[in-house]
Amino acid sequence: MKSEEMLTDELRERGARVLQALANPLRLGIMQALAERSLSCSELQALLNCPQPTLSLQLKLLVEQGLVATSKEGTVKRCSIRNRDFLKLFTCLRRHLLEVL
Repeated sequence: MKSEEMLTDELRERGARVLQALANPLRLGIMQALAERSLSCSELQALLNCPQPTLSLQLKLLVEQGLVATSKEGTVKRCSIRNRDFLKLFTCLRRHLLEVL
């Protein structure tokens, strides 16, 4: 890794919080579901088969770390991936799980 690509202490702290936000199977499922297209909260809830309060809590954590964006369309709350480049992590994670672990 080149020295200009190295993370500062502050960026490592922030990066750890972002990765902690993903350290949950349901939150990973939310990210994967949103990789295809934006979804309403009720669509996510049905797709992931989880109670609404649980989904709300998990979405809140992803929004706080800038991974998911939400918007209102009338009475419907829609969710989408905020930074699509972040989805490259799933390719790396899948390869690691299948080839290393």
